[in-house]
Amino acid sequence: MIFITGGARSGKSALAEKLALEGGGGVTYIATAEPGDAEMKARIDEHRRRRPPSWKTVEAIRGLPGAIQQALEEGGTVLVDCLTVYLSNLLTADPNNIAAGGAMVKLLSDEVEQVATACRLEHGSGKLIMVSNEVGLGIVPESPLGRFFRDAAGAANQKLAALADEVYLCVAGVPVRIK
Repeated sequence: MIFITGGARSGKSALAEKLALEGGGGVTYIATAEPGDAEMKARIDEHRRRRPPSWKTVEAIRGLPGAIQQALEEGGTVLVDCLTVYLSNLLTADPNNIAAGGAMVKLLSDEVEQVATACRLEHGSGKLIMVSNEVGLGIVPESPLGRFFRDAAGAANQKLAALADEVYLCVAGVPVRIK
């Protein structure tokens, strides 16, 4: 398992795609983003254009643990882009989630544990590449929701990086191997 983190537009996805291509064999790309507005749709379209037509794409706006498990069972390289977008999907799926407090902490924690369990599955010679944003490097968010998301994403990143065989931090398009 390879875990790649970094800030927005730091080169995480490009590195993940490069590593997936180097792996040879089939690639399953698990996309987590929703095209909620024109800007996000443009970002998604950019990612789609970069992917080779031979790659299988699975959209996992919800149900990421199952998508990872199924893709690993099919073999080859599995690229998940990205964990933090997936967590934000869960957080914003229902307006009541934002006010749920402890229940939301448990929901996200349980989901991350299910993702971790799926990542631990034996997958022979296949490779799992997980992309996630490093959201805790900036200023402390002003809102409670922002601080909650930063903390949840940080905990998720720590859990999955601990499982990974390799961890990269991307800064200004330069990947730095930290594990």
